Amino acid sequence: MNRYPFIIASLPTIQFGSKPEISFKDAEELLALNLVSFDRKKVTALLQLIDIDNIKALWLGLPLHPAGSMNAKELEEALLVKDFLPPFVIDFLERYETAEQRLDHFPSLYVSLYQEMASFSDGFIRSYYTMEREIRLVLTALRAKQMGWDLTQQLQFEDMDDPFVMQILVQKDAEEYTAPQEYEPLKTLFMENRLDPMKLYRSVLQYRFDRVVELEEQYASFSIDRILGFLVRLMMVEMWSQLDEQKGLGLVDDLSKNG
Repeated sequence: MNRYPFIIASLPTIQFGSKPEISFKDAEELLALNLVSFDRKKVTALLQLIDIDNIKALWLGLPLHPAGSMNAKELEEALLVKDFLPPFVIDFLERYETAEQRLDHFPSLYVSLYQEMASFSDGFIRSYYTMEREIRLVLTALRAKQMGWDLTQQLQFEDMDDPFVMQILVQKDAEEYTAPQEYEPLKTLFMENRLDPMKLYRSVLQYRFDRVVELEEQYASFSIDRILGFLVRLMMVEMWSQLDEQKGLGLVDDLSKNG
């Protein structure tokens, strides 16, 4: 395993709610110059979630997240010629040809992404994507109960034999969703802030930030896994500092529907 003491020593401390001393783009440039090729590919894999988010944003006419691997023009061209994209995205584009079909079935792209990232045998990427998937599934269940949505419909693209999905579906007729013990704090945050979109979004984002810190601590001090965790936390801090208050509810809905 490659070790990066110089890089990690040069990265500033990040605190949620405070402006970071380094921008994500500057951090990317630092890593591009100093990581070995194999580890640069891990950074690319880590950012695929942002790229999927940006595809949806492009189709909805919304601003793209700057951490994506392509700007709006590059992404639009890639979608048109079906190139420079993961195979599961190209399959999606060929299966659904109209804009309406693609937006209706967009959650299936996240399912495909999580399945692909599960192929990593170990390391931060596998742990991070597993956490993100489970958080989104829990929020989907909580939001569905709040809004009176059909849970089966909300999870239609998921693997119905997956244990985490099954524990949600068995509660589809229950008055209230009981989250797995690990995610009870997330449920508490949701219940306390569900009527205030911005407070809810901030609390969920900080919950994710804190969970990433816990994930990082599982890995060696100067490893690529620690660097990947730093990048995720940096993205989260930038997301909050740049957030337009009017986007709060939409972001919460997106986070719960992308499971």
